[in-house]
Amino acid sequence: MIIERVDLQTIKQGEYISLLHGLEIGESIYCTELKQAQSLRALSYYLVKTRNLARKYTFRKMDRGWRIIRIC
Repeated sequence: MIIERVDLQTIKQGEYISLLHGLEIGESIYCTELKQAQSLRALSYYLVKTRNLARKYTFRKMDRGWRIIRIC
């Protein structure tokens, strides 16, 4: 087993976090890949729970993709 120390400052904050924080009520993110959409969905739940945000997101299937919508 190899244990390495990682400098947390060098890890780039994910662009998805800034995308979710930048959404206003009624705005959404459209994803064509299910894996990416599920990742954003899980991240939105994580951010709301861990940072005690007064936000709500919904996850909807569209014609050719998925949409994460900020509803509150």
